[in-house]
Amino acid sequence: MFGGPLSSIALMLKASHRQIMMVGGLIAAASAIASSFAPNIETLIFTYGILVGGSLAVNYFAVNVTLGQYFLKKRALALGIATSGRGFGTFLLNYLSTKVISFYGMRGTFLILGGLFLNLTVYGALCRPLKPVIKQSPNISQNEQTSVNEMAGATNLGFEEEENKETRDEKCDDSNRRISEDIEPLPKVLRVRKSITSERVPSEIYNRKCNYYNATIFKNKYFYLLLAIYTTLAVGESFKLYVPLYAVSVGLSQEKGALIMSIHGIVGIVSVLLVGFMADIMHIPTSHLLMAASLSTSLGSILVPFCESIETLTLCAAINSIGTNFTISLRIVLISAILGRESIATAYGILSTLTGTLYIIYPSINGFVYEATQQFSVVFYFNAAITFLGSVLSCGIIYAQKTGKFVE
Repeated sequence: MFGGPLSSIALMLKASHRQIMMVGGLIAAASAIASSFAPNIETLIFTYGILVGGSLAVNYFAVNVTLGQYFLKKRALALGIATSGRGFGTFLLNYLSTKVISFYGMRGTFLILGGLFLNLTVYGALCRPLKPVIKQSPNISQNEQTSVNEMAGATNLGFEEEENKETRDEKCDDSNRRISEDIEPLPKVLRVRKSITSERVPSEIYNRKCNYYNATIFKNKYFYLLLAIYTTLAVGESFKLYVPLYAVSVGLSQEKGALIMSIHGIVGIVSVLLVGFMADIMHIPTSHLLMAASLSTSLGSILVPFCESIETLTLCAAINSIGTNFTISLRIVLISAILGRESIATAYGILSTLTGTLYIIYPSINGFVYEATQQFSVVFYFNAAITFLGSVLSCGIIYAQKTGKFVE
């Protein structure tokens, strides 16, 4: 999660998302291969823990922002499909890695992982910049429309940062990111009729640098509310740490505790696909899905102290997994809805840093709670109360969406 600020800094230094993913893949592959020659655990902490982890973190951030900018329609469904790969990877690669270690040994496994990470450079290369498609306006001729499309196509839109002499003096408008009035007038073909204003080349073409750092997000009160909600939801990650321990404390074996968490992961795969279907196909408001996800996360935690069998604990894990994975998939969708597509990179970087920090803090707090009470039930009640607070705060997001405060 700390990869967000690193990617944002790279973007501000004129790197593109495509370049970030390709370079990140190369560094991850080289670091994994270097790990196969590590003489001690201290070296592995640096080569695999920091270098590989940091490279994958940067890629994780860049690919989420790329998806958010690629899709205007069916964005939630697209993010859900992409996020499901994380669940499949967790479910399959943990098992395969164990088999690979037993056959090739630890050093051979690091070499194979390095080869897998090289594929990230290929995936990054496929994330090509988007070209805008200008809709046909009934008020202009076909030749004029063709000229507009050609001009739009000649300008790079999406993730590449290129200097353009005609746009050096352009400014980012605080309210709607439009071109400021003090720049050179638009070419004649774009000034054919005032009626094509809404149809012409998107302002992102002229304001590409605004896509990478957008200070106007700090003026949006609903963005702060979204940060507060995800501050409470971050405690849900502790569920995966304490359920296996609680299972052992009530007499179940460690293998059964691990099985419960495997089912938690499988349900997560289905959940990220389901939330996209509900948002984009069934057209359920994303703000309502956020509240439902918060309540599901809270319910999954508060029921655990009443469960002592593998069946009931698995049910609690499934309920918690649905809520947790819903909220993960909705991050980019809600950011783009509240702030607009051009603010995804900056806002998601801030949200990633916040949640990454809380993923460190909350387990420690839960540890102190358990040490003070010696009861796992208090830990789960504490987590349920925090996440329930998130569902209460989500009422503000529902209000914003119903009253038309969302940008998208």
